[in-house]
Amino acid sequence: MIRIVGVQRSESTDREFIVVQNQGNMRINLRGHALVADSAVDEPAGLQQAFVLADDIDIPPGFYAVIRTGSGQPGWCHKHDGYHIYYAYLGRCSPIWNCCSGPIHLLAPQHTYVERQVEALKV
Repeated sequence: MIRIVGVQRSESTDREFIVVQNQGNMRINLRGHALVADSAVDEPAGLQQAFVLADDIDIPPGFYAVIRTGSGQPGWCHKHDGYHIYYAYLGRCSPIWNCCSGPIHLLAPQHTYVERQVEALKV
């Protein structure tokens, strides 16, 4: 299971990010996970504070991913302390999490489209 382990709010998109870690025993794909601000639940325009990750990358158990607000080239980075960290980017021009009050949630997808197609064919 992937969990948020750190949030850096900032007025600059270059310094704003969320750190997640795969705390399970199996590889987990980032694709389809959604970051949602708690304040989005109570606001009429709440979906403006929900971001679905499109990166089709497996995160091994114990590994981290950093989801940055700004733009950049996604990929793995090997740190000097031995950790491998995956960097993903939301490509936003303005800060997201600095403007949101309360916690941020990471929602996992339940099924993929392909799984639903296969299940429908079995019926």
